[in-house]
Amino acid sequence: MAKTGFDRSGQCVDQEGDTGSHHICIDLSSTSSNGKDFCEVTGQDNWCAKDMPCHEDTNKQCPVERWCVCQWAFAGYLALADGCNAIQEIECKAVNIKAVEAYEKDKEKYGDALSCLKERCKLKKGDAGMVV
Repeated sequence: MAKTGFDRSGQCVDQEGDTGSHHICIDLSSTSSNGKDFCEVTGQDNWCAKDMPCHEDTNKQCPVERWCVCQWAFAGYLALADGCNAIQEIECKAVNIKAVEAYEKDKEKYGDALSCLKERCKLKKGDAGMVV
């Protein structure tokens, strides 16, 4: 699988300089209910379907599978895709707890994204067991 994370470490880390807060991990190899991937729905260049340097061997190219996306882009993805049930799978164990904390601080703006993470990742108040 292609290297992911802001620093390409394979993790959705919280790192200084990551102004996009790449904390939400999406399984881009999964299929959404409308058949469109994250790039198609959000109108980004189709990097979702490209090969990138492999996590295991950077001399090889691998498909993009699990990918850390920006918190704000995830919220926009939900809105454009018609909600949580219409998006690709979330890799809950790879989602950084900083995303949940940020969404909690602005529920008016990010309430749908917060609800989606809680629903899909089966999070309860005070439960960070499935996120790192």
